[in-house]
Amino acid sequence: MAHKLYFDNVGTSSATLNDGILIEGIDEAPNGVMSFADAATLTNESRATDRDTINAITSWGSANGDNGEKRNDALQFDFGASKAIDFVALFFNAAETDSIRVSHDDAATGAVTLLSNLTADFTTKYNIRSFTQASNRYWYVEATSGTLAGVTEIFFGTALDLPIDGNSITTQVPFSSFKSSTYNNTEFTNKIDTELREWTISLPIITEANKTSLELLQSNYSNLYTFVYYDESAYHTVRLAKPFSFNQIATNTYSTTITLKESP
Repeated sequence: MAHKLYFDNVGTSSATLNDGILIEGIDEAPNGVMSFADAATLTNESRATDRDTINAITSWGSANGDNGEKRNDALQFDFGASKAIDFVALFFNAAETDSIRVSHDDAATGAVTLLSNLTADFTTKYNIRSFTQASNRYWYVEATSGTLAGVTEIFFGTALDLPIDGNSITTQVPFSSFKSSTYNNTEFTNKIDTELREWTISLPIITEANKTSLELLQSNYSNLYTFVYYDESAYHTVRLAKPFSFNQIATNTYSTTITLKESP
């Protein structure tokens, strides 16, 4: 697998959110088919896209109705137009073992296309789940078992493959203390409890499309918000440490360097 960046490049942060229920086992949605209905099921659902990874969405669960039908609380993302998507990122502020499912549809209500059932344990960080790319306007995240707790942030997108070779990456762990000074030039030092890694990734050749993607990352995230870097062995929650500088080496062809800093 390639080195990848996972960030919101489809406009999740500006999507319209709507909580509701995905129901199975009714006339409109027989067994094996889930149908979305608008309902006030979730609390604080706006936290899914507020770019804050501390406070969680609440009142999110799954239960059976009076007639035995499956009723799963769900959050709908309306992107306003069809978006091609191949992953979902979910940040948890606590470990979670209950299951989640991703679905999509071209209408705001009615039967949905079940895409991916996410059953693996979720850890306290961004959890990336990839699936075969699909395109639609409405996307759903639903709880399929028990009470889903600890989800603080959700975004969708298409993974950005980084065109690198084996000599392109430098990793370091800077000193855990830094020196600074006040306005009257009084020096002081401060120690950081956690030593955070930094990655310097050289990209000797990138396309115009790659450049556009990186410019979108920089404009939407700057060094303020976290996203995910995959190094072929693990997923790391990171921030941009430096802005991009692009060197044009041929028509529609560039080189650049990505500097990432691990987020605690």
